[in-house]
Amino acid sequence: MLKRILFLFSFCMLTAVAVKSQSYKFIYYLDTDLNTVSKKKASIIGKGFKENNLFKLDCFSAFNNALLMTIHFADSSLAVLQGSFRSYHVNGKIEKEGNHVMGFEEGTWQSWDTLGRKVDSVIYKNGLPYVHATFDHHKNGSLRYYSIEDSLQQTYQTVTYDENAGVTHEVFFKGQKGILKTYTEKGVQTDSLFTREESEASFPGGEQGWRTYLKENLNPNTPVDNNAGAGKYTVVIKFIVTKDGSLNDVSAETSHGHGMEKEVIRIIKNGPKWIPAVQYGRKVNAYRRQPVTFVVEK
Repeated sequence: MLKRILFLFSFCMLTAVAVKSQSYKFIYYLDTDLNTVSKKKASIIGKGFKENNLFKLDCFSAFNNALLMTIHFADSSLAVLQGSFRSYHVNGKIEKEGNHVMGFEEGTWQSWDTLGRKVDSVIYKNGLPYVHATFDHHKNGSLRYYSIEDSLQQTYQTVTYDENAGVTHEVFFKGQKGILKTYTEKGVQTDSLFTREESEASFPGGEQGWRTYLKENLNPNTPVDNNAGAGKYTVVIKFIVTKDGSLNDVSAETSHGHGMEKEVIRIIKNGPKWIPAVQYGRKVNAYRRQPVTFVVEK
């Protein structure tokens, strides 16, 4: 459990979070799994004290003393998670918070992005999630959609909004039977759904097919031929995979230059049709972001 929690964080270039002065009684030198190590090998400095019959541990980066998370345990042995938990993004905003009871997640756990927008909310009972809500946002900050799944009630619902907060779609499922409402200027169109089957758009042959296609068609010397300096460059290309598998609006999100974006766009445009995304058992248009990494050695 600790390992799962700690892998959520990056331990470099963190922004310090203000912490009130505490009377710390215990100091721990820890690795990223909260195992005790020597001071020299520590990635985390844990500072703890007793608080309301629990043991509070503030975890700081060993590199710049930024607060990474605050965890409560049953006692100073750090053996059993008990009480509130909170972690922080690199800019100091809250990343995740919730509560543990006897080592298990209990009640509501929530997560936020680096801008402070809620992206996830889960309700747990004895460490098992049974209600899960997700949230996504437009570039202007407005809510793009939210979805709520209740595994006990076997229900799923999602509402999608445009950038002006107008509802565009509503979906509600009970088991595998559902209703889709689509809102347009002409009114509301209602359709019956008979499966929650969903799959992302993919390259023919999956990841292995994509790697083979890259090996046979990508020019790995593109950055070298265009005088790029030594380093690792990850190019990200975005596009729409249409219902018939053809690609539209192929463009670069990155701008490393030296011909790299142009080369990846070339092979994507010249490649085969993709396997379209499926939502509720129906083929749909879908956005896709495809990364390709170039390495230039010294």
